[in-house]
Amino acid sequence: MRSVALLCFIIILSSCSKNQDQDTIPAPLSLEEMILEQTQNELFLDALHCSDIDLEGKAFTLLMPSESALQDFLNDFGAADFNSIKANIGSSYFNAWLGSHILPQAAKVENLHTAFIPTMAINSNKQPIYMHWRRNKSIVRANGLWINFQNKDLELAQGMIHEIDQVLNPATLSKLVRSHSESFSILERALRITGLSTLLNSDQKKYTFLAPNDQAFDQFFQDKDCGDLDGFIADYGTPALKALIEGHLINGSQKLSDLSGRSQNSLVSNAGLNFYLDNGNIHINRNNAVGGNTAQVLITDISCFNGSLNIIDEVLKLP
Repeated sequence: MRSVALLCFIIILSSCSKNQDQDTIPAPLSLEEMILEQTQNELFLDALHCSDIDLEGKAFTLLMPSESALQDFLNDFGAADFNSIKANIGSSYFNAWLGSHILPQAAKVENLHTAFIPTMAINSNKQPIYMHWRRNKSIVRANGLWINFQNKDLELAQGMIHEIDQVLNPATLSKLVRSHSESFSILERALRITGLSTLLNSDQKKYTFLAPNDQAFDQFFQDKDCGDLDGFIADYGTPALKALIEGHLINGSQKLSDLSGRSQNSLVSNAGLNFYLDNGNIHINRNNAVGGNTAQVLITDISCFNGSLNIIDEVLKLP
């Protein structure tokens, strides 16, 4: 009997010990607690609380501005907190601003290659706002802005954090052109000379931009027998250059895949555009243009805060 009683006593003690061990198992950390544990960046969490962005259960990469960068951002606005900034710029732009720091996939820095990358920022058409990410070994630019990493590849259960020394802004058409300088050096300069860079950096109106790359402009200048951009301005003038570029702009943000078989007006009178599919590729030419040329869309529907960018392989001549 004593042996049986002793055995029962041991079993009870063991059961109590297991229950105590279960009681002392800490609850899993919330996402915010994990972010704070990794970075101690309370200001970023304050901004996240003010937004409508929900990261729970989603894979992501945070390009997290450092606390000092965020404090400088608050100081530039003369704001005490992010609620004040949200009230100043509006909920839509605030969400787009914060979302521009978040990529919808988990990635180490070494796996983020030069490309147009979608972010969790959303424009008024409910399209993701892209950023142009350019990396050459340890040198990185986001939308043309040089980025230094204060910490990188900090792992969370559902994502990755890279702490950066800059605050990013939602990409506009002008910023996307400027940041993609390896393809748009001529177009970027032309936008500055004509003053159209200001128009394409504004959030007041949206445009669909059919953007010729450098090779397209080089061929165009050769056909015009003017050599280069300076030669074109010398022969035809800045107003002609401005009209040429405006002929590649359509009011509103349009998906080119929705325009196949349709015509659209550009910003230039009598310089409309026809869209059609050929072998699975989108092509564009001028309405009723005698001796006009045709451009193929190389990259389509790069959405941004104030429209969409589409890279084409020829400058579309005006009628």
